[in-house]
Amino acid sequence: MGALKFIIWTACAVGLGIFLATAKVDGRTPLDHMERAWKRSVNPSAMDRMKDGLEDAYEDAKDAVSRPTDAPPRERISAEDRAAVNRIIAQKK
Repeated sequence: MGALKFIIWTACAVGLGIFLATAKVDGRTPLDHMERAWKRSVNPSAMDRMKDGLEDAYEDAKDAVSRPTDAPPRERISAEDRAAVNRIIAQKK
């Protein structure tokens, strides 16, 4: 009975290890998530902090670019500014 219990627990541990190393959660494996959390909480070096920041920025930018959008681009020029530009263009002609 003891040997069977040992084999079952060993199989469960191996299965958990395989899951943690290969499954994707939010684009990263659980081990990657744990490693990043560990590096952030246990006195990370300046280079690691910069690398993590750049990786996060890259992932955010990639997600923003790859996301399809049906909305037209947002106007950042006010109506008054647009009218002033149109007046300047009209004077040049």
